Amino acid sequence: MALLIRVPVPILEDLVEAAISKQGNIYRAELAKLIGASKESLDGKTSLYLISLMKLCGFAEADMAKVLRKSKIVNQRGAVTHDISAGDELKGVIDNALEGFQLLISESFKPITHEKEDLFNPAAYRKKNPEK
Repeated sequence: MALLIRVPVPILEDLVEAAISKQGNIYRAELAKLIGASKESLDGKTSLYLISLMKLCGFAEADMAKVLRKSKIVNQRGAVTHDISAGDELKGVIDNALEGFQLLISESFKPITHEKEDLFNPAAYRKKNPEK
C-alpha cells in the first residue's frame, strides 16, 4: 500500500532547498528523479509518496519524525484523511509502509508461471500457417 503524504509548503521548500544544497546544487528535476517524485510534488502542488519523502529527508539530513508530525496523510484523490501524531501512530505509519515495500519486493522475486508468460508472448497470438 502506497501512502501519500501532504507536507506543508514552507516545510517542503526548506527540505528541497536543503537537499539541493547538500547534493551539490543540483536542479529540482534531478532531485525529483533521485527521490522518485515529480517536480509538481516538490513545489507542493501534489502529494509525495512516503518513500519519496523518506529519501528527501535523507538527502536534506532532516528529522523525518518532525516532518511527518506536521504533515497529513491523504488518499489517492488528494482528500486529507488525518494528521499524523507522534509516537505509536507515526511508528505504525512507517511500519505499514515498510511492510508494503517488503511485500512488493518479495512478489517481484516470485517465478513467473507459464500462464503469465503466454499473456505477453506475441508469438502465441500469431496465426499459424494452414497446412497446404
